[in-house]
Amino acid sequence: MESARIDASGRALFRLSWPIFIELILQLLVGNMDQVQLSHFNETAVAAVGNANQIITVVILLFNVITLAAMILISQYRGAQDMKSVNSIYALSTALNLVLGTLLAVGLICLRGALFRLMHVPHELWAEAGAYLVITAVALPFQALMLNFSAFLRAGARMKSIMLITGLVNVCNIAGNAVLINGLGPLPRLGAAGAALSSSIFRVAGFLLMYYAFRQSFPEASASFRQLRPFPGGLMRRLVAIGLPSGGENLSYQLSQMSCLVFVNMMGTYVVTTRMYAVMFANCIFMLISAVSQAGQVLIGYLVGARNLDGAYACGMRILRGFCPVNVGISLLMYLAAGPLFGLFTQDARVIALGKTVMLIEVFLEIGRAFNIVLVRALQAAGDVRFPVAVGIASQWAVAVGLGYVLGVRLGMGLAGMWLAFAVDENVRAALFFIRWKSGRWRTIKTV
Repeated sequence: MESARIDASGRALFRLSWPIFIELILQLLVGNMDQVQLSHFNETAVAAVGNANQIITVVILLFNVITLAAMILISQYRGAQDMKSVNSIYALSTALNLVLGTLLAVGLICLRGALFRLMHVPHELWAEAGAYLVITAVALPFQALMLNFSAFLRAGARMKSIMLITGLVNVCNIAGNAVLINGLGPLPRLGAAGAALSSSIFRVAGFLLMYYAFRQSFPEASASFRQLRPFPGGLMRRLVAIGLPSGGENLSYQLSQMSCLVFVNMMGTYVVTTRMYAVMFANCIFMLISAVSQAGQVLIGYLVGARNLDGAYACGMRILRGFCPVNVGISLLMYLAAGPLFGLFTQDARVIALGKTVMLIEVFLEIGRAFNIVLVRALQAAGDVRFPVAVGIASQWAVAVGLGYVLGVRLGMGLAGMWLAFAVDENVRAALFFIRWKSGRWRTIKTV
């Protein structure tokens, strides 16, 4: 982190970005391998896991409400050289994530049926989706803690440690999936439940490794609950004040996507399956810009904490100019290869044809999404947390959900119509966030 404190140039950005990029690639490869293995089991399992994972994604974002705020505050307080506050945030974030993870695990297990009914999940998917959700829920407290200590390492610029741990855990998960999904020897074929069991086992392992790396990287640091006596009420208020709006933008997005999934579930299983694969390929597209923006968030947070606002602004613009065009180029290549890519997972001609149409629209969508990923994180790091969530909620629900329903359902355009609405939503928000960043309103916000 010391070099990052001195140097916020492109070199520092690259130094922090590439381990995150490798980490995201590994996560994505493993996720894709899950889908490959499940598609060979049966396509019902793919659709079932797609629905269950939409719920899990929302839950994980609730953890991120805390961890994202913690990472921003740790970066700012490191910039201000206030290590006492850093230790208090370590303890506070750990306690909150542990409690939240436990409560959400119990809630998902008890309410899974109600959630499936609310989402209009086809009944033929309930058994596999329910098994996947229950097993995954059991490991949620460990998932919360893994994300918690990963955020601490990220705020301290220990990106390589996160990369190595993520790589090890995910590679082991591939092997676990191969055994548990398809069976081996006396072990039965578990399908979607096997994928969930493998993921849960290695999430526990991931937490233990992240905690060990944290203790080794920062031996002087303390996440002990003793740091909470007396209770740091002021830091708690700051954590909530940053976390709720910062996490709110992502949470709103995922909830809007869950609402759109209700419409998709009404269109038939093959459409649900197409959406699952399209989301997977879309996740491939913005890995690079996501990695760079995460690194940029740490640097911008530090620069804002040190009151180097011109440097923070320059860092945000450097990312936009250098990496957003690359993101769009990747989306174009993905569209050109859409047929063979979908063919890796399915032989259903309907899925492949619809997938090609969706990936064409994805090119337009990625223009806006690249700007959004960079600028939302930049604004959050600068303390401007309310504007992104206000714009996000308004556009995601009015445009993505509202226009998606009109185009996809009322006008009969199906998944393609809904994807077009998603693209409009991303680009509307991109324009507004860019205007906000250029205006410099965030410069007047008091941070640490």
